[in-house]
Formats: sequence, structure tokens, C-alpha cells
Amino acid sequence: MAGRPFRKSRRENSRLLPEDRKRGRQIPAYFEMPAAYSAAMSLVLYSALYGSKEPLNADVFGGITSCRRVLFTDRTDVTLPGVEIIHDPLDGLDPARASRRAKLMPHRYLPEDWSIWLDNKSRLKRDPVGVLAALQAQSGASFFAFPHFRRDCVYQEGQAIWENGLDDYRIVRERMETYRTEGVPDHVGLIEGHFIVRRHHDPVVSHFGDRWFEQVLRYSRRDQISFAYLAWKLRLPYDLITALDWKETVDFDHIDRRNRVPEFPRKNLTYQLLRKYYHQLRRR
Repeated sequence: MAGRPFRKSRRENSRLLPEDRKRGRQIPAYFEMPAAYSAAMSLVLYSALYGSKEPLNADVFGGITSCRRVLFTDRTDVTLPGVEIIHDPLDGLDPARASRRAKLMPHRYLPEDWSIWLDNKSRLKRDPVGVLAALQAQSGASFFAFPHFRRDCVYQEGQAIWENGLDDYRIVRERMETYRTEGVPDHVGLIEGHFIVRRHHDPVVSHFGDRWFEQVLRYSRRDQISFAYLAWKLRLPYDLITALDWKETVDFDHIDRRNRVPEFPRKNLTYQLLRKYYHQLRRR
């Protein structure tokens, strides 16, 4: 099943987000959701796959059929039974940033009240209706995510990014310096961005999503560090998931990315090798 986001033509209806006017960066504008989509369609699962470097994870939705499932992609060769494929061109973006477009701004694409984002390398293991019910019982928040499994410090995350060659070292270093200057605390908190549950049309959440995507466009494409910064700066009232065990909810490593070739030069290669051997010894 194929479709397209509710989007006007790039040429005639592009607009500037407030902080991009000085730089002249354009972001596609999107239609308001049609009135025909009712609140009864309250939950949607969605993921994204852009570019050709990563294979399609056919198990990302875990065989769930209790709600609508959507995959955003720029590829024309992708099909998944029972999943709506939304063909979304890169529009001049690199695949990493293009995939963040729907991830960070679901309110511009999806008419449902609630959404569950799943990274392409993940696999959902629990019924999404039950997931949403558990989180609504946990708190009245409109944004939920699991805490990061390894760290809660945005500066340690920045170091991990450049050590693993996940983004341009200069951009990440500039971001860390800016965060220090603005007073972001060391342990401000980090989320696992592979699984996010949102009431995405909530005005606070949708505004945050727009600002979040601005950060990814302008600075580092690694959205976990910009989330930590913006959530602190804008005081986003999000909640870390405690009502669910992540191991019973989602498999975060259904596709193994440990052997992927980094796009940017790695830093501290000796440290990386020592850490690799350390984890190999721990698994024995």
C-alpha cells in the first residue's frame, strides 16, 4: 500500500522555520490533516529507511496488526505486506537527516493522536495498544522514551559519537562547547531514540519536534544530543519509561550495526580497540 505525506509542492509551498531565516535553509511545509481522519484512529506505528547502506528490517513492527503501520522511505523498491509505504524524497538532505524528518516531526505526517517510533534496526515485541495503556497509566505526559542504557551525560554521548565516527568531529565538538557555555549540566539525562511514544499533536510536543529537527538540520545529525539540550532548554515535560521492561517491549539490536563502516574518521582508536576486547571478555 503506497501513499505520500500531506505535503505541498517543494517549489511553491516551502517555508522557513524561524531560526533558519538567516541561513536561508528551507523546510517543506505540510498540509493540515484532513478532517476525515478522526480521533478514533488514535495510534500508529512508524519507522523510516533512507539511502541504500542499511537493509530493510522486515520485522521492525513485530508482526503487529492491531493498528496502522507506516514506513517512510526514499526508495522505490521497498514493500512490506500490510504496511503503508510513504515515498518521501530526500529533498537535498543526506539519508540520516532525511530519516529524522518524519521521526522528529510526526505531527506533519500522521493524523493519529499517538505514535510509536521504531528505529529500523529495532523490533517491537509487545502489543502497542498495551504499551500505550501502560504509559498512560504511568503518567499524563505526552512524550515517553526509555532512558539511555549506558549514560546520562550529553558530553559523554558527544565523546562516544566522535570516537565511533558517527558524525563530523568538528560539529560535535562545537555543540559540546556551546552546551557548556549555555550551562547544560553534565548529567542532564539521555534517552534511547530508537523507541519514542508521543501524543504528537500536543502543541508543546509538536513545537518541540520542529525545533528538534532544526537542530539536526543545522548542527549534528545525532538527534540524541540535541534532544538532551533542547529538552533542558525548553523544559520539555517528558517522562522516562518505568512502567515497561525494555527487554520485553522492544529488541533494539534486531539488525546488528557493530560492523558498519563509519562515515567519519574515528577518534581514540586505541581506546576503541581496548573497549572492544573488554566487552568480548565480558561475554565469555
